[in-house]
Amino acid sequence: MNHCMNIRLITFCLLIFLFQANLLKANEKITPKKKTLHEFKERDGLPNFFTKAFRGNPITVAYLGGSITAQNGWRVYSLEWFKHRFPQATFAEINAAIGGTGSKFGVFRLQEQILNYKPDLVFVEFAVNDGSEKKEEIIRSTESIVRKIWEQNPKIDICFIYTLSEQFVDVLEKQQLPESVQAMEEVATHYGIPSINYEIEVFKRLQDHSLILKNKEKQIDGVTVFSPDGVHPFVETGHVIYFDILKRSFERMDQCQKNQSHKLIKPLCPNFLANAQMIDPDKFLLSGNWSMLDTTDTGVYRFRKLISKVAKSHQTGATLCLKFKGQAIGFCDIMGPDAGRVILEVDGSLKDTISRFDRYCTYHRINNYVIDNLKDTIHSVIFRVLADTFDKSNILKAGGKEMIHQEDYKINNWCVGKILIDGRLIP
Repeated sequence: MNHCMNIRLITFCLLIFLFQANLLKANEKITPKKKTLHEFKERDGLPNFFTKAFRGNPITVAYLGGSITAQNGWRVYSLEWFKHRFPQATFAEINAAIGGTGSKFGVFRLQEQILNYKPDLVFVEFAVNDGSEKKEEIIRSTESIVRKIWEQNPKIDICFIYTLSEQFVDVLEKQQLPESVQAMEEVATHYGIPSINYEIEVFKRLQDHSLILKNKEKQIDGVTVFSPDGVHPFVETGHVIYFDILKRSFERMDQCQKNQSHKLIKPLCPNFLANAQMIDPDKFLLSGNWSMLDTTDTGVYRFRKLISKVAKSHQTGATLCLKFKGQAIGFCDIMGPDAGRVILEVDGSLKDTISRFDRYCTYHRINNYVIDNLKDTIHSVIFRVLADTFDKSNILKAGGKEMIHQEDYKINNWCVGKILIDGRLIP
């Protein structure tokens, strides 16, 4: 009798145990584990950079990015640290950071601004400026940058950098990465490129209230302020945090890898921008009233890092014409108070009427426009100036700005500094 009761008791306990085990498994399925967001992923590292650094070879470091990298912050700090950390080597810089530009324009800029100067290491920073782009387009542009670099020299090392924008904070609170970072991470994983995410540490400090995201002051009641606007860090505060993250990430890397060539494996996007380039405007057929300006002109001189010649017209109907074989066409120009509009025609059809004046046009700046995914064949292209008067005042008001010197806004120019093509020109 006791023997039977013992068997029943053991069986009952076993059933209870199995029930609880299944319940735990069910709960695991219902409640997904929180993702761990990584500040640094080494992947294949930077073998050629460290080899040259320890050998005492000359090293050229390129910085390709937007306005955050253009600031005298983490870029400047990192280069100075390289000089201190590897005193036996000599370091030179290529500063190819231009405010308001994303990865697609970066592909077109790459050859002229970076590869012509034979870099050893290229930092790529576009997560914030690509924040409004489609994920597949970011992957395509970022992959195009990688492939263009390694096609020219497979021993150039690449490192992706991710910076913070206020719009990313809500995403990070969900333990997720911003879509632009996810896109770049797909490329980084595919090609073994190391990535350093500045966002994670900044977000942690915001969460524990040891850092304030934005304020005009750099410190409030003893608490450090990251930035004045939620995007561009103060050089003395936010950029110091960025630099500290970069420094510790570099110290964590395997610094004993042998010199090696990076491999161009099968592309994620078969239609990557393989032949992206920039061409000066004086290489094309111009008709109508145009002025050709160079760096002796003060309006061009300030942008000399990117453009050395500008074709300028404020005559409606003036045209710039070309033929090319490829899949993308566009331009780089100067926007500002005197900017007008331009009409784009491809193969005899109107493709777009492009305003070169927006709510930020109280000052002059470099901008770009690209129309993509054309059929990869020969195209006839006409850019036609549209200098008719339009309401600039209301456009500025949408951005909370107003015309201070109204005379500056009366002319409607198109000031084109580069024509962008992915393909080849047809004579």
